Amino acid sequence: MERHQIVVGVEETPSSAAALRWAARFARLTGQTLRVVHTWTLPSGGMPTAPDPYLVTAITNARARATRFVEDSLGAEETSVRWVLDVDEGRPGPVLARRSQDASLLVVGTGEHTGVRRLLEGSVSHYCLSHATCPVVAVPAPRAAQDDAPTVAAG
Repeated sequence: MERHQIVVGVEETPSSAAALRWAARFARLTGQTLRVVHTWTLPSGGMPTAPDPYLVTAITNARARATRFVEDSLGAEETSVRWVLDVDEGRPGPVLARRSQDASLLVVGTGEHTGVRRLLEGSVSHYCLSHATCPVVAVPAPRAAQDDAPTVAAG
């Protein structure tokens, strides 16, 4: 992997779209390639050893959804920056930390997963900030998306 690239993790969320747009603008300004990384996991928790039609379909669908998300999120910017898409099976934090090992920068979205979901899945941005070997930029969701997020009242 080349050192002259920016790695950005994406999932289909507003903070991920904001992180992707931020990373694309920075890549365009610095002349770097944007490596977009989308992760997914198998429900069974492991990769089958033999080619499996379900696996092929799952990978194809994950790549198609991620490609559509990138194109929709970047809009007109999509053609003004060099980007490549990697779709990788695994938990987002460890995959992004590994994929960014030789990158100049890792960009992630932050601030969307709270409560039980964060407890179960952990914070990807916190994992990356703690484990990545390159600088990390954590981009929050746009304010309107944060205001629309469901809240849980204690009581």
